[in-house]
Amino acid sequence: MKKISCFVACAFGKEDVDKIYQNAVLPVLKSMEIRPYRVDQIEHNDDIDNKIIELISKCDICIADLTYARPSVYYEAGYFKGLGKSVIFIARKDHFLPKAEDVYGNFKVHFDLQMKNIIPWSSTSRIDTFKRKLLSRLKFISKPLMQRIEKERKQEKSRLDFSRLSQKEKQIKIETHLLKYLKKRSWAGNKLNISSYDYMPGIDKFYSKTLNESKKYIFLFITLSATKEFLNYIETMNWLRIGHLEFFKQVNRNILFISIRKVPKSRLEDMYPEAIPTANGKVLEFSRQNNVKVRYLFISNIKSIEEFNKELEIIFQELI
Repeated sequence: MKKISCFVACAFGKEDVDKIYQNAVLPVLKSMEIRPYRVDQIEHNDDIDNKIIELISKCDICIADLTYARPSVYYEAGYFKGLGKSVIFIARKDHFLPKAEDVYGNFKVHFDLQMKNIIPWSSTSRIDTFKRKLLSRLKFISKPLMQRIEKERKQEKSRLDFSRLSQKEKQIKIETHLLKYLKKRSWAGNKLNISSYDYMPGIDKFYSKTLNESKKYIFLFITLSATKEFLNYIETMNWLRIGHLEFFKQVNRNILFISIRKVPKSRLEDMYPEAIPTANGKVLEFSRQNNVKVRYLFISNIKSIEEFNKELEIIFQELI
């Protein structure tokens, strides 16, 4: 399971800074199973600036020790904040009050961070209070990160479980979920009164529902791969014939293609050059006679049932 990672920015070569890290910061991080990254304690053969940027990009949170007012620490903390990530500021206690002899400002927290909720430390040995405050702050900012990591773990498991199914099992699972989805939302199943001896199974079925005082009609097709041959078949064997039925000369209709494998955008552009694409190319609209419109909707490259459900929610907002 992925762990939270923490970038630690601080002054290098300062005994007290190193001790507060070793005696307090590092034990607290380890107690929460957070992986620490301090660039001066990592073996690498890169330009150090590039390595710092790499670590900042990969880490989830940052602890910035403002002790000795190192410009690099301020820069790294700012870079981290600019990525929308959380930074915990700590500093030696004597840096909170200005000193007359500190003409260069090397022993103070600079004005642009003085309003931050900085955790102070005063001793490298009497550290219980500092550790308790740091632990509390880490727990506070780690909670949403842990929730995100757990969500990603579940998504990855769902994708893995789905990938292990046979193509037939995937198709059955998708169809089962789709029928439950329609039933839960009160879509009514219908059947066309047409001769079916030369049609593929299910081609005469469609679903209907009144939404916003408008009747919606949708035909559904699930396939392993929406190849050109498959799409041509639907066009010629279904809509050219069904389109002759008087009822469908008068109403808009939706046709949803669900392909387990990815359908390239170029394929759709080649197949339907006259269509108007909407919703990031997932929906193609045609104008027929008498101002009747037909929308082709596509869900493809299905990795899990959860992701398929999200796609359904988006697609069903696009029905005409």
